[in-house]
Amino acid sequence: MKQYSTVAALALCTGFLLLGCSTNECSAGSVCGDSNAVGPTATGDSKASDTAPLAFTVDEVNPWDSCDGGAGMVFLKPPTLNEAAAELGRNKAVTTADESAAFDKRLEAFGGAHEAVTADYAIIHLNVQGKTARAVTVKNIAIKPQETQPLPKSSLRLRYSGACGDANMSRFAANLDKKTPALVFKEGQSSSGEMRVRGFPVQVSESDTENFVIVAFTSAGVHRFTLSIEWSSDGVSGTTEVRRNNKKEFTVASGNGGQQYFYEQDGKFHPITSKMDPEDPFAH
Repeated sequence: MKQYSTVAALALCTGFLLLGCSTNECSAGSVCGDSNAVGPTATGDSKASDTAPLAFTVDEVNPWDSCDGGAGMVFLKPPTLNEAAAELGRNKAVTTADESAAFDKRLEAFGGAHEAVTADYAIIHLNVQGKTARAVTVKNIAIKPQETQPLPKSSLRLRYSGACGDANMSRFAANLDKKTPALVFKEGQSSSGEMRVRGFPVQVSESDTENFVIVAFTSAGVHRFTLSIEWSSDGVSGTTEVRRNNKKEFTVASGNGGQQYFYEQDGKFHPITSKMDPEDPFAH
């Protein structure tokens, strides 16, 4: 989270770039827009197994970074508001990249002590490429539920508040509350008004990569899940598992279970009164 550049402008943005387009034509079901979308720089080097013809990097948007669309964190073992204010308020002193990194590290430790998980939705940038010049078809990216738990009524959701502009809206979303969650393309367009992408399959190669942005959301419960890239190349098909860069499962918890607050720039907490659409976290 680039606190040193965004402290004065923390807020919920209403959309994000989602999926760029391959220069390879795949099928009538994968019509692309005018250019590749570029996601954030990946923070790790998670890769497919040596036997798979593709590799990937994965990066999840910092839930605290509301300018990037983050919805805050749900504390399953909540701190007091005074304890939370003491930690969140440290961002006011952040002016450099080093101070931002130190703040993020401390906030991560604070969250770990109180079992904080991503609130409402995770925004996952998944960059996929082939290992050689030979094309690899990404047939689908599937959600693989690992565990679902009820949300503790004592949970506490906190998020930053502020002001940011809108971004281009184009995304795949997955409702984790469904019995079988699956990626669903949501209408979106580029800044020039053209559709970015309509669905799978998509082809990649070593020089022709794709950045997929996946929004996995919940309005009820605590969900742990992984992703699975379903691919084929040269008559061979397979799947490649995707986890966080620390090899852990992705985890998302609804903020609806307990108290919810914005942390304002004045250092005070204000109740969150709006409710997320249970079918689409960014519906208006």
